[in-house]
Amino acid sequence: MVARGPPSVMQARSARLEGRPGARYARSRAGSHGRGGRRPRRRARMRVAYFTAGTVGAGHLVRGVALGRALRRRGAAVEYRMFGPPVPYAAAARDDYEAVRIAEAELRDPTRARASALAAALGAFRPDLLVVDLFWAPLRHVLPLPGCEAWLLVRCCPRAWFEGPPDTRWEPRQFARVVGIEPHRHAAVRETVEPVVVCNPEECRPASALRERLGVPANRRLVVATHAGVRGEMAAVAAGAETAVRMDLHAADALFPLAEWLGGADAVLAAAGYNAFWEARWLGYAARTRFTPLRRDVDDQAWRLHVCSGYAMRANGADVLAGWIAGR
Repeated sequence: MVARGPPSVMQARSARLEGRPGARYARSRAGSHGRGGRRPRRRARMRVAYFTAGTVGAGHLVRGVALGRALRRRGAAVEYRMFGPPVPYAAAARDDYEAVRIAEAELRDPTRARASALAAALGAFRPDLLVVDLFWAPLRHVLPLPGCEAWLLVRCCPRAWFEGPPDTRWEPRQFARVVGIEPHRHAAVRETVEPVVVCNPEECRPASALRERLGVPANRRLVVATHAGVRGEMAAVAAGAETAVRMDLHAADALFPLAEWLGGADAVLAAAGYNAFWEARWLGYAARTRFTPLRRDVDDQAWRLHVCSGYAMRANGADVLAGWIAGR
């Protein structure tokens, strides 16, 4: 699966591009000149927002972190902030994550939605680009934002996902890009990138790091059971592996992102959720990982395990998206 479509729509060329994602960015550069009429050398920073309404598991947060890290790897001149509901993970206590109340009844009402806490938070940030993680419905009556383009990222989801109730119907024109981020075909998807992963192989910790952190000697087999989903699911993930070290993101001292550390494990036990699955494939430990598909309302982990286990990633989709945003 390779990226399709133009490399970027974020290159604002002049102040006349009103309503395009870089319009305010372009105006900020052209609108003020230094001494002698020269343009200032300092480049204005484009504002990029990431939104998710996901509350089951940490995967939706991790996807936003992955994009932010990819933008930093690119050296992109952007100000990046994530918005989403409060989540019970210490990893969400970040300077770049703003917890916002997501009230379904409020957001399904066009009038109330425009005065909602979500609309206020996004409006205060004034993004040039809004990247939306799967959950388009909370934004149906909030979009469009002034001077802001919206992109939607889509992983495996039910066929009915792009319908919506009578008062919150899917409106494809609200999104300039609808991007598939795993090899799952859906009529709403217009272009695709490789799966989005929180880190690249060269960013992983040395193989000895996890043992040193856990105090496990080199002559002892290290089996790690990982979990970042619903409380109580670890038992299913670690079933039959009584000696496995359990690493749950709900723990206050949880390593994050854990994917950076797992290269040092002899075996990994994990759910077949989006992040755990594609991290293992991209970072090279899938062959020694036992995946357990868990039931989800808006995901199909059994499909992912059955269909995608032979898929060879050729890039990190986070880097592709960052390249589009940076305009390189």
